[in-house]
Amino acid sequence: MIAGAAVLLLVSTILPWVRVSLQEKGLSSSAAQTIERSYNGFEGSVGWGYLTLLCALAAGGLGVLGAVLRNGRLAGAATIPGLLGIVSLGLVVTRLNAAKSAVLDGQPRALPPVVRAILEKDLHASLDVGWFLALLMTLVITGVGVAAFVTAHGRPVDVPRQPPPPGR
Repeated sequence: MIAGAAVLLLVSTILPWVRVSLQEKGLSSSAAQTIERSYNGFEGSVGWGYLTLLCALAAGGLGVLGAVLRNGRLAGAATIPGLLGIVSLGLVVTRLNAAKSAVLDGQPRALPPVVRAILEKDLHASLDVGWFLALLMTLVITGVGVAAFVTAHGRPVDVPRQPPPPGR
């Protein structure tokens, strides 16, 4: 289950994470035009997708090794990359204003400061489907990792049996 969630976490890094939109209001409602720009986990100044990608690879590797070796503690170690993935997604939320600036910086000509200030007020940055999928998958990885560790912690560790002492 951890490996499957890690694969979906890998896919989520290429999906849109942040959407920035600007609605220009004309004289009538039919003349209103919307400008939108989306960023995935690797684009722009909001991207912490590389860290999330590394967390997905680490969690997937630990999940596969834990399943193959039937070692719940090893699968439970996938909790660590899951928590790091949650932190990287939290950092994206703190960088939403940087996405607004990136849209304005990407204009072909430099905008006058007054126009830039007006446009920044009308820009709306929001989280998109890829970010939510990444959050869900990091929560699944963390939850399943904790559950695997707890169930493995309750089981006795296989200790090799020692031969009985001689003379008995």
